[in-house]
Amino acid sequence: MINIKTKIWELLRKKEVSLAMIVDREGEILWHRGRDIKGRNIDDGKGFPRSCLKQSIKNGKALVEEDVAVAAEVKSLTESALILNIKNLMIMPITTDFFLYLDSGVRESFSDKDREVFQVLGELLGKSIDQIREKQDDCGDITGTSKEAAKIRELVLKYSLEEDPVLVRGETGTGKNHIAELIHRYSGRKGNFVTINTPGIPENLFESEMFGHKKGAFTDARNDKKGLVEEARGGTLFFDEIAEVPPTFQAKLLRFIETKKYFVLGGTEEKTADVRIVAATNRELTRAIKKRQFREDLYYRMQVLEINIPPLRERKQDIRALVTKEQGCLKGKEMGPGFREALENHDWPGNIRELKSVLKRAAILAGDTINGEDVKNIINQCSPHSSFNKKGEIVERILEEMKAGKNFWEAVRKPFLDRDINRSQAKEIIRKGLMEAGGRYMSLLPVFNLGADEYHKFMSFLSDHQLK
Repeated sequence: MINIKTKIWELLRKKEVSLAMIVDREGEILWHRGRDIKGRNIDDGKGFPRSCLKQSIKNGKALVEEDVAVAAEVKSLTESALILNIKNLMIMPITTDFFLYLDSGVRESFSDKDREVFQVLGELLGKSIDQIREKQDDCGDITGTSKEAAKIRELVLKYSLEEDPVLVRGETGTGKNHIAELIHRYSGRKGNFVTINTPGIPENLFESEMFGHKKGAFTDARNDKKGLVEEARGGTLFFDEIAEVPPTFQAKLLRFIETKKYFVLGGTEEKTADVRIVAATNRELTRAIKKRQFREDLYYRMQVLEINIPPLRERKQDIRALVTKEQGCLKGKEMGPGFREALENHDWPGNIRELKSVLKRAAILAGDTINGEDVKNIINQCSPHSSFNKKGEIVERILEEMKAGKNFWEAVRKPFLDRDINRSQAKEIIRKGLMEAGGRYMSLLPVFNLGADEYHKFMSFLSDHQLK
């Protein structure tokens, strides 16, 4: 879609189109090119004729107008030219829910031949959107009949037409990565979908991983290295847990989002990369802002387009559709009495990831028919609250792993964020570590294989997740 929109705008510019917009039935401006306008919705927008757009959307019909006066508070006009007299405009429905707006600004009116070209371009856009909609049945982790699932599918469609960053919020296991991949797939971008495992990159290497480095840029830079931005050129860069981007790098990330420009570490030539940014988080970013762990301006830039994925416990009517979608996990086994009821009576703290795990485990452990009791037993075995885990075996195992050399981030933080261990288990690990460290948090660092420079990061993590 991104390539189609770019090519269409190139053609429209040759036809002296001053402003092109795609607007949905709710009046949201999904895409625009040309002169400056204000607002993301018709109601609060400026620089285009709102009444004409509303009329076309209300009637669901094409509209052609001439000599339309518009209040145009735009950068390209002087204070003495706040009224823009549009010579000719054209609005056409390209699907039942999307409209294409074009105008000539103050230039000469469009010819009949121009209008024919615009009609063809509108039809091409409409077909592209319809193709995306046909693929919506293949939305994997957002399968379901609930209004929440329908809303997410609609936002994925809308935001794939956009080029601004997208922020995906949701608990661990809700399918944030999958949503990001869908936005990339439906956008039509030809470049790669590249994931940045943000928590797994040390702070001192973050800029090098993102932008790449030149040989000799730092002590261990023995060769030139291509950054993730370069790998995602023409595609999408997905930040898995945006809250973990180091504060020291956030200003550079904001600049890249705004300008698409960056410097390779150790390089002197400014580079440009057309990369779409999608990010996910399971944390409350406003709390991180208050603690000065996340830049407020970066938050507002990322939050322009937002998708909130409700936990599975809040949309249990989707479980049946998800089971049907993931029926391959059952390896052909039958669903017996009480199977669906047992699934729907569980709260799924691990969300869709946990559901898939239970289905796969049931296929291995149960007989040819999987009944409700089988499901209950498997859920209990998989749960962090099961009797197996209450014996403290997982706590002891993790402590042994850290004695063998694993650090806290690998052994505790990641399993905790992935819901493989619960809060009480994490607190017990910290309590036992403190006993060994003489009760001092600073002395915990060598026990948990952390450097002295990680103390504040460690304490912030404990505070954010109420583990102290």
